[in-house]
Amino acid sequence: MIRERLLGDRVLILRQYFAPDIAARAYAALHAETRWLQPGYANDTGGTTHLPRLTANYGERSYDYSRLVFTPEPWTPRLAELKTAAEHESGETFNAAILQLYRDGKDSVNWHSDDIPGVGTNPVIASLSFGGSRWFHLRHKVNAEDRHAVRLGAGDLLVMRGDLQHQYLHKVPREPDAAPRINITFRRIFDPPA
Repeated sequence: MIRERLLGDRVLILRQYFAPDIAARAYAALHAETRWLQPGYANDTGGTTHLPRLTANYGERSYDYSRLVFTPEPWTPRLAELKTAAEHESGETFNAAILQLYRDGKDSVNWHSDDIPGVGTNPVIASLSFGGSRWFHLRHKVNAEDRHAVRLGAGDLLVMRGDLQHQYLHKVPREPDAAPRINITFRRIFDPPA
């Protein structure tokens, strides 16, 4: 396993945190076991826009995004094991997970930050990749020249922390000929202030 750091201590990448054979089995099982959704939401023109990927929400708390509200499924034994591994490496306790299935290179997620109030001031987010490799881009919110691109492969674990979500945007762009990929992001969701 190789450890890489990016942007100081804001990003930690653990290459092949899961060995290739374990990562391949995890991908196959997650693909089959997950209750995948492709929800739609009202767009600005009055129509419906569907997420350009499949998604699922698991855990004890809902993580709502893209104008969508999710009811989380309970942890499966497999997701609970993966959560424990992510908690061990990140030093955080997680209560929510979002799974994304990028079916091919046309599926993507656009520029965004995971900075909703429910994740707290400086959230720790652990991201596991299974299946095909994809580019993960980071861009500073003010200085657009401050950009970074990281190739994430099967079994890689990426941990984001500190003020990263307040200072940077990230995305997984479209990528021709990309193989299917599952990404799991674990996070801690807090109760809103009273």
